[in-house]
Amino acid sequence: HIRTHILCTGQVYYTLLQARELNNVRDVAISRIEQLHPFPWDLVRDHVEKYPNCEFVWTQEEPLNMGSWAHVEPRLRTVFNNTENHSGKAIRYAGRDPSGPVATGNHKQHVFEEWAFTSQALFGEARKPTDIVSGVPKWD
Repeated sequence: HIRTHILCTGQVYYTLLQARELNNVRDVAISRIEQLHPFPWDLVRDHVEKYPNCEFVWTQEEPLNMGSWAHVEPRLRTVFNNTENHSGKAIRYAGRDPSGPVATGNHKQHVFEEWAFTSQALFGEARKPTDIVSGVPKWD
């Protein structure tokens, strides 16, 4: 039973896959949307219908005011409204807060932010890792 379906684009997909595997998370599906324009309406619709009772999360590595969120959020709402199981559903954002620069410039802060949005996507909340395995956070 899938409780959360994470949608993303780009390399954050691999970060999420590693964290899901390391933390033995079995109730989260992760899908990467490769093409954002033109938006693949039918493919996304058919894919989200595979998980009828889940919450949706958009995850991106870029800050909220950059990246794909502003482009995909209204399109995903339209897709959901054209499905049998998800009409009216919202999608939760799990990513960095809005920012002027693309990155913090501080490696430690960058890693902390990545762990925070990864745990928000997987667990619904920012958690402090209890262990780090090959750079990938492990949560209890």
